[in-house]
Amino acid sequence: MQETQTELPRGSIPLSLDVILRGELVETIQPGDRCDFVGALIVIPDVAQLSAPGLRAEASNRDRRRGIGKEQEGITGLKALGVRDMNYKLAFLACNVTASVPSFGSRVLAREDLDHNELWSQLSENEKKVMRKMSQDKSIAQNLINSLFPDIYGNDEVKLGVLLMLFGGVQKRSEEEGTTLRGDINVCLIGDPSTAKSQFLKIVEHFSPRAVYTSGKASSAAGLTAAVVKDEESFEFVIEAAGVKATLNARASILAAANPVGGRYDRSRPLKNNIQLSASIMSRFDLFFVLIDECNEIVDYAIARRILDTHRQLATQEKVVTVYSLDDIHRYITFARCFKPRIGDAAAKLLVSEYKRLRMSDSNNSTTSSWRITVRQLESLIRLSEALARLHCEGEMVDAAEPSAEEGGVFRERNREVEGSTVRTEDDRTGRVDSGKLKIKFELYKRIADMLVLHIRHDEETEENTENWEGVRQSQLVQWYLDMMEESIDSEEEYNLQKTICERVIRRLITEDNILIQLNAETDEDPIVVVHPNYVISDE
Repeated sequence: MQETQTELPRGSIPLSLDVILRGELVETIQPGDRCDFVGALIVIPDVAQLSAPGLRAEASNRDRRRGIGKEQEGITGLKALGVRDMNYKLAFLACNVTASVPSFGSRVLAREDLDHNELWSQLSENEKKVMRKMSQDKSIAQNLINSLFPDIYGNDEVKLGVLLMLFGGVQKRSEEEGTTLRGDINVCLIGDPSTAKSQFLKIVEHFSPRAVYTSGKASSAAGLTAAVVKDEESFEFVIEAAGVKATLNARASILAAANPVGGRYDRSRPLKNNIQLSASIMSRFDLFFVLIDECNEIVDYAIARRILDTHRQLATQEKVVTVYSLDDIHRYITFARCFKPRIGDAAAKLLVSEYKRLRMSDSNNSTTSSWRITVRQLESLIRLSEALARLHCEGEMVDAAEPSAEEGGVFRERNREVEGSTVRTEDDRTGRVDSGKLKIKFELYKRIADMLVLHIRHDEETEENTENWEGVRQSQLVQWYLDMMEESIDSEEEYNLQKTICERVIRRLITEDNILIQLNAETDEDPIVVVHPNYVISDE
C-alpha cells in the first residue's frame, strides 16, 4: 500500500509498505483502491537482498567454464547462497480488507456492484437533502460544470464532455459469447498552447480519487519508449518496448491532451494531419475537441478578467463561490453511477437517425473528412447518452429530448471543431442574401483568396512599367471574380450570393488574416488593396 497524493506535501515521494494477504483475501482489491486493512505489523527477512547479483554470478560463470555443475542444476534454497548478512524489513499481515469510500461511511462497496439504495442509507439527512436538490435541478449539467471548472472561462462543450467522461456509460458483457462492451468514455484534447488543456487534466486528476497523471516530458529525447494499444474486447493494455512485452488488465477512462504538429492547429488541414496518431488509436477516442487560440476582443477581455479574479482571490485567500462543493459532486457522481440506464424506443430511434445523418454527411464529404464514421461512433453515441441519463439520475432513456439535445450538441460540436473548415462572415445588412449561406468551407475560402491574390499580383506585374499603378479597387476585384464565376451563376440570387461572399472574403483578408493591405482610408466604401509583400501562397 502507498500514501495518497492528497496527503503529501507537493514534491514528496509517497512511502509504501508491503501487505500480505492470504486465502480468500487474495485478489479482492485492485490497484488504485482505497482500503482499510486490519491485521498486525510483522518483521520478515528481506529475501530480495539475499538474491542480489555478485559472488553467485561470478561462481556460476567459473563453474560453467570448467564444465562443473551441469547435472547439479535445480531448485536450491537459501543455503546455496552461502553466508551473507540477513536484513529485515517491516510488512503488514492483513486478516481483513475493507474498501474505503469516504463519502459513504467507509462501507464495503465494490465498484461493479454499487446499489443506490445502500448508498442512500449511508448518507446523513443534510447530505440527502443536497442530493435530492441536485437530482431535481433542471440546470444540473451547467451547475456541475461551473462548480468543477470555476477557473476556466468558456469551452462549455469541452467541460460537458469531460463531465460525461466522469459519469461514464454502462459496461455490458454477454455471458454466452463472452463479449464485453466498454462503458468508459475516452476524451482527447488537441489545440494551441495556452488553451487550458493541462488545466483540464490537472483538475480531473485532483478531483478523481483514482487517477494517474503522466506527461510526455518525462520521456527520453527520442520520445516515449513504449507503445500502448488497448484491445476493445478484453480491455487489456499491451505494452511492447525493446523486446519486452507486458499485458495489463485495466478498465479506465483516458483523458489525453496534445499539441498539434507544428505548434499550432492548421485549419486548412484535417485533424489526422494535425496530430501524429494512428487511425486505430484515434478510433478509440469517443470525443475529440480542438481548442484554437483566436484573437477576439470580447473573449480575450473575459479570459483576462477571469485570470485577474483568480489571482486576487488567491492573494486574499478568498474562497471561490460555487453552486456545489467538490464533496457534493463526488457523492452525486458515485450515486449516479449506480444507475444502469436502458435505451428506450424513442432514444433508440433518435440514435439511429443521428447515426444515419452522420453517415450521410461523411459520404458527402469523404475527401475532406477527418475520419470515417463507423459503428464505433454509434457506440460512442450510446455511451454518451447513457452518461447523460446518469447525470440526470434516470434509469431509462425514454424521453430522449433533453439528453439527446445535449449529447448531440457535444457530438456535433466535436465534428465541427475537428473539421475546423467553416469560415464565418458578418451578416449581410442589405437583406439580399440569407445570412445562413454566408458560412463557407475553408477550402472554398482558401481558393477564393488564392484567386484574388494571383489576380492582384498579375495586375501588378502587367503594370510594372506604369508609375501610376497604386493597387486594385475592391469593386474591380469583385467584378473580376464574378466574371470568372459567370458559368456557374444561373440566377440573380446566386449572383448576389457570390458577390457578397467575395466582398466578405476581401474584408476578412484585410482585417483578420492580414493578407491584403488597404492603402486608402478605412472609411472608404471602395478601398484600394495590394497583397502583403511577405505573403506566400501555400502549395497544400
